[in-house]
Amino acid sequence: MSAFLNIRDSSTIIQDMPSHPAWYGEIRGLNAEKLFRGKKTPYLYLLRTGEKSTGFETDFYVTFLLPDFSIKHQPFIVREATKGWFFENGGHYIGESIDEVIHLIMHCRKEECVPLSKMG
Repeated sequence: MSAFLNIRDSSTIIQDMPSHPAWYGEIRGLNAEKLFRGKKTPYLYLLRTGEKSTGFETDFYVTFLLPDFSIKHQPFIVREATKGWFFENGGHYIGESIDEVIHLIMHCRKEECVPLSKMG
């Protein structure tokens, strides 16, 4: 299933991702896990690059703490379309930014999502 979003520029999601407070770029899964050591906040998350990028789709991962404090690496694919973008792992309506959909990808409530900022 896919969720579709109408936005002005279909590439906005891809361009905006590196400026997100939880963006860690090309960090490997094991290194991402190390950043969560000692953390006790369910749904604390970071965003990172995935395995491939083509002309119309880009892979990403959201790495996050589950309520039992285990770590999950959830891949998701963003596909660009003429009227916006959609992510492959959903089936829900999504908003205009990654912040509007991250809870859908993580399967939690929107208010539970806490970005792991590089600043904090």
